[in-house]
Amino acid sequence: MKTLYYNCPAGLCGDMNLGAMVDLGVCPEALQNELQKLGLSGWDISFQADKRKGISGTRCDVNYHEHSHDHGHSHDHEHSHDHGHHHHRTFSDIRSIIKKSELKEPVKADAIAVFQALAEAEGAVHGKPVDEVHFHEVGAIDSIIDIVGAAICWDLLEVDRIAASTIELGGGTVKCAHGVMPVPAPATAKLIKGFPVSMGGTQKEATTPTGAALLAGKNCVFGKPIQGITLSTGTGVGQRDDPDMANVVYVSLMESDESASKDADSVIELATNLDDMSPEHVAYLAELLMEAGALDAWQTPATFKKGRLGCVLSVLANPDDRESLTGLILANSTTLGVRWTTWQRSVLKREISEKETQLGNVRIKSVIRDGKVIRSKIEFEDLKRLAREHDLSLAEVEQKILR
Repeated sequence: MKTLYYNCPAGLCGDMNLGAMVDLGVCPEALQNELQKLGLSGWDISFQADKRKGISGTRCDVNYHEHSHDHGHSHDHEHSHDHGHHHHRTFSDIRSIIKKSELKEPVKADAIAVFQALAEAEGAVHGKPVDEVHFHEVGAIDSIIDIVGAAICWDLLEVDRIAASTIELGGGTVKCAHGVMPVPAPATAKLIKGFPVSMGGTQKEATTPTGAALLAGKNCVFGKPIQGITLSTGTGVGQRDDPDMANVVYVSLMESDESASKDADSVIELATNLDDMSPEHVAYLAELLMEAGALDAWQTPATFKKGRLGCVLSVLANPDDRESLTGLILANSTTLGVRWTTWQRSVLKREISEKETQLGNVRIKSVIRDGKVIRSKIEFEDLKRLAREHDLSLAEVEQKILR
């Protein structure tokens, strides 16, 4: 599995990303050849070695020919130099340009997902349906090149997923089509929901809506330990020579063990000691926890201080559910505290399929290893339902279905 890791101490924008991809090893000619498949005229792209605060990398310039027929008007705040004027394009225009192109299907899917994230954010800011969102900042060719170019690079590098560090947003204000806005711009603020961010590292816009959309649209992973062998690294240089920070983005391409990454994950175990609750109340709490998303819940008999009999209630859960499940335990039990710990676990892949049988439909749970089904069982709730419906024992239902 290949992971592309973004380290963004100076944020991220579209051209910095393309510079980083070429620095990492994408062939500029291969990227240009793929971009030609969009069928858009009036642009070209170039890459130069450059430095910021003594750190060298690759700078990408997307250039426009003033007299091409792609005119309209746009204020772009992705770059500091003037790009001339371009069409206002809506998200549906851009989506159809991408869909009609000769690009590979995975490239089209990634590019549309990034534009979709951007359109949803802009639409929420301006109160417009997604398809009608006009890209002032990004409708011009430059963002189509930035976003489709990113999707092409991910494909050329055979990237399975992207991951990132804390993202610097910058500070101050930014000029765009809607006037002067605070940083982060409103669309960027919507896109970074759930991202770990830092602010004020510079008094300029460090992460643009396009930069944030690249991470959001590609389902960037944050805060998980990434393990693997580093295949290559690159540095993308931004247009601006920022007095406060080296305006660069660092990227690494890593190869991790496929089976380890697919079959291992982290879970938490919550536990609490209960010595003054009736067994029925504890059983009811375990049911509530399972309904609220716990992976498993169980009771272990225990003897506490002064010889009191009781149980330890344990709950296995996804780390994201810790607070909500802890709240449930505190609200529905007599305990005063809940302890928790993190476990690493190896899991086999499971699949659920529906099967038609002479008695009715049942769900089959299959366990898969190395692409092969190693064992299957019928979902117990379905067995119970059919046994009741047909007035048969569980064993009889199972036999009939397995036959």
